Amino acid sequence: MINKGDTVAVGLSGGADSMALFHLLYANKEKLGINLVALHVNHGLRSESDEEEIFITDYCRKLGAECVVKHFDMNNTPKPQGLSTEMWARQLRYAFFEEETKKRSAKIATAHSLSDKCETVIFNLCRGTSLKGVCGIPAVRGNIIRPLINCTRTDIENYCKENDIPFVTDKTNFSEEYSRNKIRLKVVPVLKQINEKSENLIGEFTQEMEQIYTFLTQLSDTLYRNSISLDGFHLETIKKQDDVVIKFFLRNILDRYGCLSRENISDILEGIKNEGFTKQLSKDIVCQTKNGYLTFYKPKQTMQEKSAETVPVTIGSTVDFMGDKYVIREISTGELEKNKKNDKNYLNNCIDCDTINCKLFLRTRRTGDRFTLANRGVTKTLKKLFTEDKIPLKLRDSLAVLADVENVIWLENYGTNGPYRVKAGTKRILVIENK
Repeated sequence: MINKGDTVAVGLSGGADSMALFHLLYANKEKLGINLVALHVNHGLRSESDEEEIFITDYCRKLGAECVVKHFDMNNTPKPQGLSTEMWARQLRYAFFEEETKKRSAKIATAHSLSDKCETVIFNLCRGTSLKGVCGIPAVRGNIIRPLINCTRTDIENYCKENDIPFVTDKTNFSEEYSRNKIRLKVVPVLKQINEKSENLIGEFTQEMEQIYTFLTQLSDTLYRNSISLDGFHLETIKKQDDVVIKFFLRNILDRYGCLSRENISDILEGIKNEGFTKQLSKDIVCQTKNGYLTFYKPKQTMQEKSAETVPVTIGSTVDFMGDKYVIREISTGELEKNKKNDKNYLNNCIDCDTINCKLFLRTRRTGDRFTLANRGVTKTLKKLFTEDKIPLKLRDSLAVLADVENVIWLENYGTNGPYRVKAGTKRILVIENK
């Protein structure tokens, strides 16, 4: 989690959890051999926000620790549609964390505890979840680490008391307006009445679920590799597996195609057992079992769509292509940083507009089209790329290509071509979105 020589940036809110984490790391930074910096966000939401900022900056100054503060005026900024205030604040906070840690090549340390993990599992179960949802909050995810994930909130408060660590209390934590607060204030105390070690036991349960999830994911990945071919996925290979492995296998495929649902998984599972199954999973994807193969492909285009081989693109406008609607629009660096935190594929669909100096078109593949894989820096023809990746023949000619007069700029399911990806010095950024 933490290695000698690391720079660790602690998200410091001023609450007991984050103050305990910062104190722990600061007290042991010489022993651990790390550089430490505090990151604080003043969202401008509450009257106490400024007081909390002063409290934190004073605390860090007394220690001689670096503290970076970011201000947002959320009360006077229009909230993005479809986001709760809590989720919006989280997006802004993590965008700032990511920005600062990139400057320092640092890890982000957050003060999530075992109590937070238990509350998350309960919350996920109440609203409906899969096996992944009962794994709770991971100790490490990318460059985000959670050193206190195995400590309960009581453990943390006792640590603060024993070490005379000051902290502030956010009054909104006691508001039952938020679902998580209801769980913390109402549900967890009842569970502790049943068994005072309930948080620890739920924590042990989530660890077992993580192991099972990892194991099933490995089996699913092996099934994918062993069953895929140019004609689709070989049904006999799939049928040899247990249903739970097949469900994981289908979950990964449907998630990639953007049509993941319990209903679709259940229907396809039955279709695998009874060849001759066909179902349109979404407006974009059809699933079929036929001639010994499971295939996924786009519905046949109408004659009008077939004739529209090349469609000019105007930045900021919606473009109809092959039955889908695409928008290519310009975004700010801030929007990029915010959105890529919640969508792991968002950056893959962003384009360095500085590299484009001619008209853009949406079209299907053409002979000679080439694509550079960003993660490997290898350039291949689309034909070779599709063959190596065993993309079913039915799907190849339906994949959208964004191009200029000569080059492929973006490819559906693959993202932005290497030379056109957003770089550190990019000034203008485009994003392509399938509506």
